[in-house]
Amino acid sequence: MPIHVNPAFNLNVTEGFIVCLVGQLLALAASVWWLRAKERAHGGRPSVTCRVFCVAALGVFFIGTLWQLVGYLRLEYTVWWTW
Repeated sequence: MPIHVNPAFNLNVTEGFIVCLVGQLLALAASVWWLRAKERAHGGRPSVTCRVFCVAALGVFFIGTLWQLVGYLRLEYTVWWTW
């Protein structure tokens, strides 16, 4: 069965990739928000909500990356480098 049709691959890896892309888009939006908040604060620190949003965006990105890694390990596509 081809890998792109396999439902186990879609659940374990592709969905993790989509979560990772969402995290990247959130991080991009957070960086734009951070720059605009710094301009409004005249060089001071941005608001707490801006900083929390930045941390949340990076958290979603890392969760997606971890999801992909665990998915590859569960599917045993990494047998060549695991002991």
